[in-house]
Amino acid sequence: MYIYFVPPKSPSNITLGSLILVWTTTVFIYVFKSDEFFINHPHLYSLIDPVVLLFFPLMYLYIKFFFIPTSKISYKISFHFLPILIYLIVFSPFLILSSDQKLDHLINGLPEWFLSYSLLFDLIIIIQGIIYSLKSFKILYQFNDYSSITKELQLSVRFMKFFMFSNILLWAVGTAGVVLQILEVKVTVNFFHFFYFGLTFLMMTIGFCAFKWPKLFLQLDTENINKEAPPKELLIDNEHITSSFNTHSSADSQVLLGIIETKKPYLKNDLKMQDLVEISDFSYKKISQMLNNDLNTSFYELMNDFRLKEVMRLIDEGKHIQYTLPHIGEQAGFNSKTTFNRTFKQKIGQTPSEYIKTLEKVTSIDK
Repeated sequence: MYIYFVPPKSPSNITLGSLILVWTTTVFIYVFKSDEFFINHPHLYSLIDPVVLLFFPLMYLYIKFFFIPTSKISYKISFHFLPILIYLIVFSPFLILSSDQKLDHLINGLPEWFLSYSLLFDLIIIIQGIIYSLKSFKILYQFNDYSSITKELQLSVRFMKFFMFSNILLWAVGTAGVVLQILEVKVTVNFFHFFYFGLTFLMMTIGFCAFKWPKLFLQLDTENINKEAPPKELLIDNEHITSSFNTHSSADSQVLLGIIETKKPYLKNDLKMQDLVEISDFSYKKISQMLNNDLNTSFYELMNDFRLKEVMRLIDEGKHIQYTLPHIGEQAGFNSKTTFNRTFKQKIGQTPSEYIKTLEKVTSIDK
């Protein structure tokens, strides 16, 4: 309940709360299950497998919703839960039986088809673990370079890695138990005891973290940055960063600027004018003439103007919340922190960090 409502509700926390509810259900069933338990409650038999099928889809969706705030809960998410629907359909001949009929099967033996399909879904759960772990790794991999992300995000990434690796470790323990059970290998260690003990410990750890460090569960707030338009006195209009040389440029120069705008060669950190020649129909000499006579600028100054436009776009999307400013400058094509800061200061009138602080101050006042 705490995960659901404190911190504020968000798709990521709703998903995490659902996952913990699923974990709690499976632990409860495992602790209390016994032959006597299922004889007294035959309708609960075979219901643990569809619950376990929720483990990895919910883990992946939690990580996705947290790190990709633009993701929304939509009908497409239902595809992740198709195995559960298939399970319910496949086992419906058993599930719709009356209590007495189920009790008879539990005492005298389950149908052969039931055992075969149970094995199949055990294998599906194992495959789920592999697929969703890889998908989760893909999301976290973009934050692998800690020097490029903010300290606040570093803490969230570390927590998510702990969360994901704990899931994978528990999956490996549970998988070992399933494989040994299938092969009918008897060992002195009960892997399922370790699995459910680990699951309980993980839930307690997440609960402790939620009380101790609630910011770990605050979804990255990049959407509000996009909704709040920065004041005009703070932002250079991206369409007019290059206006000083657009006004009287020739038709050929306009074509060249259009090519640069469309193909974005400036994102390449070690860009040379020969690269511009190769993506356009203009010769090296022609481009030099347009830059000097038509646009009244140099090649590197022009590229840095376009790079600055890209930086402003990334800041407008809230990327500075996730990444450090030098990393944003590098992503925009600047080949050094010095050039990035100098160009930003020259064009905007503030350093990048000063601009962000002013922007955040104005945004907080507006709210």
